[in-house]
Amino acid sequence: MKQLVECNWISLNKAGEELCGDSVMIRTKPDSFVAVLSDGLGSGVKASILSSITAEIAARMFEADGTVEDVMQTLAETLPECSVRKLAYATFAVLIVYNGRDAHIVLFDSPPLILLRNAEVIPIPVEERQVKGRIIKEAHFELRENDYMVLVSDGYEHAGLGGIFRLGWGWKNVATAVQRFAQTGMDTVKLTEAMSKTCLKLYNDKPGDDATVICMKVRPAISVCVLTGPPANKDMDEFAVSRLMAAAGDKIICGGSTAQMTARILREKLEVEWVPPWKRTSDELKRKGSPPTALIKGINLVTEGILTLGQALEIMRSARTIHDLPRDNDAATRLARYLLEADEIHLIVGTAINPNQVADLIRGEPMRMGYIRELVSDLNARNKIVTLERI
Repeated sequence: MKQLVECNWISLNKAGEELCGDSVMIRTKPDSFVAVLSDGLGSGVKASILSSITAEIAARMFEADGTVEDVMQTLAETLPECSVRKLAYATFAVLIVYNGRDAHIVLFDSPPLILLRNAEVIPIPVEERQVKGRIIKEAHFELRENDYMVLVSDGYEHAGLGGIFRLGWGWKNVATAVQRFAQTGMDTVKLTEAMSKTCLKLYNDKPGDDATVICMKVRPAISVCVLTGPPANKDMDEFAVSRLMAAAGDKIICGGSTAQMTARILREKLEVEWVPPWKRTSDELKRKGSPPTALIKGINLVTEGILTLGQALEIMRSARTIHDLPRDNDAATRLARYLLEADEIHLIVGTAINPNQVADLIRGEPMRMGYIRELVSDLNARNKIVTLERI
């Protein structure tokens, strides 16, 4: 089974600063994952500029198989020099994972990567070498399912300095905290929140430095395929349904006509799923104005089309993670939950124009395409792997 790296991160600004001096860059592709954490010299605007340039350059070059020498040379020639310290400096940690298994870490003046396996902190042997006058630490290692990885900026190591921890929280104590939190099996969202809250508490709610944590977990990929709208050519109906049924993972249909087409081709019964208001329980909360769902054997979710897509998009825009979704069990919330939980989303979009929709006739394309474009944009911004197939 395909495995990938689930990822989430949170940055804390130094007290009194509007901008964070740490920058994070995450890039996901079907066969690779790249995470970059950079810490700019000082804090505030200057540090933010230094770290953001460093993270962008490092991510792009390592993703394109650039060498460490090339990256360091480019950074030396590109970073603006600080007018006060007369230095162009930002640390970085770059983690590249191929196919969810083969990992490569490159560190420049950054805290080591925390690797947790079977509730134990696993040491990663690194090789040190000098590149362009800088000490670089580098390692290659293999990942296993349920491994946790955590990258932190030095703001985490300094947390609690002179207070609970005389010399600061320190890397070993940070790793121990990750170990204790991860024992519950929590996902990266909850782990990131737990680490961030602990760090903030150690700083007495006033961070003395920018502090960033990136939490990652290796797990099986979750896939979803959505079929919405019938094909422009009715002869392609069977092909569209076969594409949906052959897809990996959960299967979703958005659209009444699409559902009828699918039921006809699969020779399955299409039943509307509706519970009278007086029979609904607290577990069957329903959003006002949301169309009912339906049932087709072999399909995980069957909903109405344009209205449900629009409502799901609105719900997703107000949720940073799946944990922020409302408890409602209506069609739009269920669709949003499937999409936010998934890592890989394949959208099969029928291009038939509805003659009863004036907007379709004016645009020359189905109204749903507008929602699909916005949906793809939102999912891409969340580092989901999205593919679009028009029929």
